[in-house]
Amino acid sequence: MRPLEAIRCLFGLCQMIRPQFLYRVATGTLPTPGAVLLIRVLGARNLLQALLLARAGRTLRRCGAIVDLTHAGTMVALASGDRRWRKPAGIDAFLASTFAALEAR
Repeated sequence: MRPLEAIRCLFGLCQMIRPQFLYRVATGTLPTPGAVLLIRVLGARNLLQALLLARAGRTLRRCGAIVDLTHAGTMVALASGDRRWRKPAGIDAFLASTFAALEAR
């Protein structure tokens, strides 16, 4: 497993196990039950993507980058459309964009 996938795997596990903690550290507030569920779902996606890309070739990793860019775009749209989600969605968009840039290399 490459270091990037190991980091994504750990991040996904943290999202699934401690979503309240991550949200509170990022925003300074407590998440709603809906936000906790969403963070856990995104954590599962990150974990699955890390496992799928662990031994993938360059083409499949670039497909993973497209998935990350799509996710970043949806987070930008969410941040733009709803002030309550601006900070957490902005942080998630940044992280997804970073994963995409590193996967595309």
